[in-house]
Amino acid sequence: MKSSWSSLRKLAAAMAVSAVVMLGFANGAHAAYGNVTKTSVVDPSILKIEEMKYLGEKADYDFVLQDETGADFKLGSMTGKPLVLAFSYYTCDGACSVINKNLAETLKGVERWKIGQDYNVLTVSFDQNDTPATLANFMKEAGFADGLPDGWKMTTMLKKEDILKLTGSMGFKFFWSPRDAMFLHPNVYIMLSPKGRVTRYLYGGTITPTDMELAITKAKGGEIAAANVIDFVVGACYSYNYKDGKYSINIPLFVAAGALIFGLTLIVGSFSYMKFRRVKHES
Repeated sequence: MKSSWSSLRKLAAAMAVSAVVMLGFANGAHAAYGNVTKTSVVDPSILKIEEMKYLGEKADYDFVLQDETGADFKLGSMTGKPLVLAFSYYTCDGACSVINKNLAETLKGVERWKIGQDYNVLTVSFDQNDTPATLANFMKEAGFADGLPDGWKMTTMLKKEDILKLTGSMGFKFFWSPRDAMFLHPNVYIMLSPKGRVTRYLYGGTITPTDMELAITKAKGGEIAAANVIDFVVGACYSYNYKDGKYSINIPLFVAAGALIFGLTLIVGSFSYMKFRRVKHES
């Protein structure tokens, strides 16, 4: 009896923590994960993606997806180019439509790379109740009634049991809040390399076209040809700031470059001076 009472107490405590987590979030935490009220006592790390654990991991591309027409296709059909992946759900009338609208606006400012030509975009629902019908309605309500740009697909998953496999493989967490009748989740774009490896997480409320352009450049990685060496140089000049969730100038690189230039200048200057003295002495 005592053992049963102890088990019940533990179960009640776990349920209480779960309730607090579900009711305390509004799509995540910190600037990168959404907004949490100042009075909230919920630890925002609950929804935080453990980036260092998943960066470099290869996604499973065997999953079967369905677009708004109900047509099936494999995730693997979008390999070969960098892929911007966004998880959403289609009965959402708030953050999910915003994150997709913002992505569309952000991509308009990406001048170096062209969607469909240099990279692809994929929105996948993590709600097992979503269907091609709810997807079609979401597209209409979110401002995509005329369709998506070439290279961008919005989809549901054919096998509902695959949802947790795909989201879990990238560290994406989500919870259902019965009180608010909504999912709580991070608003994040996941960048995948042409070979399907996770290369970057960019958070919806903070990124700029420059951030996205740099993320695509970095994702292209070793595929940057000699003719596009300038892209490699530009990519190297920026590093990702995990604290701010943005790209920033790679200060150590510039310091090292400055030191190298100074050293070379000193060597060349010394050589030129010695040569000048030698010529003057011989004359």
